[in-house]
This record gives sequence, C-alpha cells and structure tokens, in this order.
Amino acid sequence: MSTQQAKQTRLREIGPGCWNLRAPFYILGGLINVGTHMSFIRLSSGKFVAISAVDLDAEAKAEVDHLTANGKNIESVLATNPFHTMAFEPFYTLYPDARYYGTPRHIRNIKSIPWAGSVADDAVLKMYEPEIEMRIPAGAEFNDPKPETTNHFSGLVIYHRASKTLLCDDSFSVHKDPNVLLRLATGATRNSIGFHWSLKNQALHKSPDAAKLFYGWMLSLVKDWDFENMCCAHGDGVMIGGARGALQVAVEKLKPSLDEFSVAHGGSKL
Repeated sequence: MSTQQAKQTRLREIGPGCWNLRAPFYILGGLINVGTHMSFIRLSSGKFVAISAVDLDAEAKAEVDHLTANGKNIESVLATNPFHTMAFEPFYTLYPDARYYGTPRHIRNIKSIPWAGSVADDAVLKMYEPEIEMRIPAGAEFNDPKPETTNHFSGLVIYHRASKTLLCDDSFSVHKDPNVLLRLATGATRNSIGFHWSLKNQALHKSPDAAKLFYGWMLSLVKDWDFENMCCAHGDGVMIGGARGALQVAVEKLKPSLDEFSVAHGGSKL
C-alpha cells in the first residue's frame, strides 16, 4: 500500500459539516457485497447527529472517535430505514450516551436500546430544523412494510442545508456507471438516480390516491430542497454535484409507471 493510500480516511466529508461512512454489507450468504452507509452531521452547536448505523471496524471507530471526541459529541442517532437494523445494538454498545430515535420497526424489535422516540413523530422530524429537514415518503407504508424480505423502499429522507446534501438509505440509489444487466433491468444510465425496485409493486399503498400522493411528495422534495449531493446506502452510494437535477429526471421517468399504478388501483392518471 502506498503512503498516499494509507492516509486515505474512511470518513468522507461530503460538504461543510456532513461526513459519510461506507461499510460492507453482504447478502446471499456472504456472496455479494451490496454495501451500506451511515452519516454524521455537525450541528451549529458543535454536536453531531448520526444518521443510521453501521458496524465499525477498528479503523472506522478510530475515525468516528476522532471526529466526535470519542463519541461525547454524538447528541443523537437516527434510524432511517425500517430494515437497516443489524448495526444498532453494536453501535449503542459503543456510544450509549446518545439519544436514539428509531423507526416503528426498530422500536418494536430492538428492546435493548432505550429509544428516546420515533422518527415517525412530527416533533422528532422537526427537532433539528432548519439545519436538518426530514421527510417520510407519502403514499408508501413506513410503519410495517410487507413483505419484510423485499419491501424496503420507504425510509427517512434527510436534507442537510449547510452541505446541500440529501441522505437516505434504500429509497434512492446512485448509478455512476451501471453495468449492462442494471441498464437492461432498470433503464439506469450513467450518473443517474434510481428508486428501490419495490416502489413499483410493493411499497405504495394499494389505493386510488397513493401514486398521486407519492408523486406530489417527490415534486415538493425537489422543489423545496436545494441539494447538490446525495448519499445512499446501495448502488454507487454517493453523488457529488448534480443530484437534484438527476432526481428530477428520475421522477419524470417514473411518472408513466405511477400512472399505470394509479389506474390499476382505481385512481386516475397523475
């Protein structure tokens, strides 16, 4: 390993006050590494909000400790996706003094953590405004998505104003240079943003207005939030610059599918 490589850090500063940490996550019995992530946002107070959690190896923990004064400056930890759960208990063991906020599924299933509240509550969603804004997709199931093995689309989507960064887990994915199979299966192109595949057949409520609610939610998100960067759990993970425009393109490409979904469930086209 070269000296330059040895000095590379695991924590990546995406913009002022926002760091992203990527970690391996294996599926299919350890055959495929789809990757995962968490982020750290520094508030104007100097304290940090941890967004999601990953298993920390010694190197990553040393960097997190250096950033947060050995965890003393981690004010809170927010769960974002109902199915990103496995690293929370180990993370809590390392940093037990922070306040932990779970999705409803985290709170139901992980009893060892004294949860301070639910990210589904309006008061929690708004507690860091205007520095951090948080929203949950409209028209999609967040409290108890089924089937649990695949319906992983819905989760907290977070905007950090100072760094102009949008953070999420599975809702969106970044594609820098998709392979042929991904291009054929999803229509992904270079430097594009896609949606979790469960959106089209599982995530939305089977109701006449679900597709319209979701489409309106997406339009409001790209209109209200002046983001340039995006960090997602899977795919290529991080897009620096151009993320807002790429998401706008993705929303318009999705519209025909939402039209079909709406009509199939008793609604009209968007």
